[in-house]
Amino acid sequence: MPAPRRLDLPAIERALREVQRRFAELSQHFTEQRDPLTDEVLLNVLEGYALIDDYVARGVDLFDLQHLDLMLEINATVLCGKDPARRQEYSHHLVATEQHFFNNVEGGIKDLYNWYCAYRSESVWKRAAGVYVRILSKPQLFIEGNNRSGSLIVSYLLMRAGLPPFVLTLENAEGYFNPSSVIRNSAKHGVKALYELPKIKKKYAAFLEEQAPDPKAFFLSDTPQPIYQGGH
Repeated sequence: MPAPRRLDLPAIERALREVQRRFAELSQHFTEQRDPLTDEVLLNVLEGYALIDDYVARGVDLFDLQHLDLMLEINATVLCGKDPARRQEYSHHLVATEQHFFNNVEGGIKDLYNWYCAYRSESVWKRAAGVYVRILSKPQLFIEGNNRSGSLIVSYLLMRAGLPPFVLTLENAEGYFNPSSVIRNSAKHGVKALYELPKIKKKYAAFLEEQAPDPKAFFLSDTPQPIYQGGH
């Protein structure tokens, strides 16, 4: 079996920099106000892509019971990167997130894991969309950074299936942020959720599949790529 293709991190950075440069213009089409893509956020997200790239290369199954805690590392990375000093600064928040992740009965990892096991046989698009919906809908999986963490977990699932990751671009920003706002304002339990969330999942799965580029060319490389090339 051939080794999985690695992420082209410089190409992902270029796409995110384009979104960063034109964020004010793009945000005019968002249904909710969004925080701008700062350098810190962008570089932390790149660290997150490097992390999931490593998970996929090593054959890590995030939905294996013994690896569920590795999702916490994705969230910690998008919030504070790999810098030990920044991790120390965020230490209380990271501990609180871990407790929320494992102990929140309605929205914690048990809910996500049970959902995934029930729908494991669905297409990768539907599974990825469903996981994103479970992470982002109320109550959310993490205390903070659910959009970014959720998108990286979506990318991880797509890459495990031999597909390119989801990467925010000028072309898909509106199609990403506006449905995400709908999901964030939806509850994952209750009567309304029974008919609302499956429809949201179906639409988001279609979005992921429609905007997916050629897996042979886009954001993928035959060798690991360094995160930062020294220029913006």
